[in-house]
Amino acid sequence: VLVLRTDPTAPKHQGLTYFFIDMKSAGIEVKPIRQISGGANFNEVYFTDVRVSDSQRLGAVGQGWQVALTTLMNERASIGGGGGGVNFDSVFDLATRVNIDDAPAIEDKNVRAQLATWYAQESGLKFNGYRSMTALSRGEIPGPENSIGKLVGAPKQQDMASFALDLLESGGAIWDPELSEAAGMFQATYMASPGLRIAGGTDEIMANIIAERVLGLPQDIRVDKGIPFNEVPTSNS
Repeated sequence: VLVLRTDPTAPKHQGLTYFFIDMKSAGIEVKPIRQISGGANFNEVYFTDVRVSDSQRLGAVGQGWQVALTTLMNERASIGGGGGGVNFDSVFDLATRVNIDDAPAIEDKNVRAQLATWYAQESGLKFNGYRSMTALSRGEIPGPENSIGKLVGAPKQQDMASFALDLLESGGAIWDPELSEAAGMFQATYMASPGLRIAGGTDEIMANIIAERVLGLPQDIRVDKGIPFNEVPTSNS
């Protein structure tokens, strides 16, 4: 997707227009960015004299910010829902099969307490997701539910993956689909999870959204609010 400023006289969240791009178009160069996990889910994309037709516009001219927010809400819902990677069931199962001091890890009170916390969080995330889906089924735009889900869900995945690697002890250092527990899922999630706390909006952005839209706290100071984009001071002005 491509979000372009089509009206430089409008304030920063206005005057934007949203397009979808055919990545096979002439003039597009893609350079994968290698991540700490070894994968490459993000790229540097260069556009050289690329022509984009108005038929590739999504939404009305000048309404790109609203379309972009919808895109972000979908991304946050996916991350907050914990659809992939480590979840409560996988960590619970691991705790029943590994030992701590010659006894099943699941019998350790600290392990059980931590699992109980994650069970409660996953239950809350499930019903939080239902609220979002209910709004969509009514033709409404979900509120901050997806921000709440992401703020809880992304750190939860990171913590669960780290906890699982601790349970595996030295086995947690082995990252090989053929040799690792659960085909390396815990290692892969651990390495990828920091990025989940950035994608779709950082933890701090999610906390700001919740503070403003749920708790009714004052907004951050925005000195450029309402100012036409071409009048916003820059380092070159």
